[in-house]
Amino acid sequence: MQQITANVFAETKARGCNFGYLTTKEGIVMFDSPHLPSDAVKLQAEIENKGQLRYIINTEPHGDHWTGNAFFNAPVIAHEGVRRRILNTNVDEHKVRTAALAPGEDQYLSDYTPNVPVVTFQNGMTLHIGDHTLEMIHMPGHTMYQAAIIIKEEGVAWTSDNIFRSVQTWLHEANPDLWLTALESLRQVDAAVFVPGHGELCDKGYLDEQGAFVQEWKDYVKKAIDRGLTRDEAVATLTGMIDRYPMDVGQAHLAPTVMRMNVSNLYDYLTGHWTPARPQTLPMPQRN
Repeated sequence: MQQITANVFAETKARGCNFGYLTTKEGIVMFDSPHLPSDAVKLQAEIENKGQLRYIINTEPHGDHWTGNAFFNAPVIAHEGVRRRILNTNVDEHKVRTAALAPGEDQYLSDYTPNVPVVTFQNGMTLHIGDHTLEMIHMPGHTMYQAAIIIKEEGVAWTSDNIFRSVQTWLHEANPDLWLTALESLRQVDAAVFVPGHGELCDKGYLDEQGAFVQEWKDYVKKAIDRGLTRDEAVATLTGMIDRYPMDVGQAHLAPTVMRMNVSNLYDYLTGHWTPARPQTLPMPQRN
């Protein structure tokens, strides 16, 4: 766990999203949660040594951001779309996917029940705790339910998956135009340090690179459509982006699948067949 300021800690090297927490005079606020149950158990012990966990804030609906909620006894705050998505999750399938992430994870999942958000917002909300003010702002892009969290007194912002710092970007559910708008909104945020959804810490200087890559993906698929490629042909043949960045921690084997999912989503978006209610998921792991 990396200490960013006197009160903010972040983990950027674990399998799954970047997670962390803020210590305040009135307890601790956690941002997202570990994907691996074993990491959640370790984080639980660390936080208990620092104080009482008061809240968890989830920044988006993908499982790598909320699976670990279940290992903490605290209410969860998130965009209302995150709550809907978790409630609609097939928990049995989610347990199988989670157990397959690493050896030994299944031992934590026998009684697994998601810790679902109980406080939700649409456009944003503000949480006052101790001497800290946390502003949550809806910034759709990577999904329609992304939220950034600005910790005003610390000069730190959690950007969620609208930033993938120097690792391959997942656009499998993205609205690329809203994503570019979100990146412009992040330029207005009063924060010197960004905690991206994936990859190492960055600042506003990375916004140009992230925006350029989202636009590059959009142009890449648009050119294939203009050449007359069908959806199936595009998904099968558009592999040119696979070496642009490495995959994030523990994801190298997923690169071909992510490329196909990205192309599939962008093809639908650019041809007018896109819907945010039809998220793509990774294939179920094969049982031995």
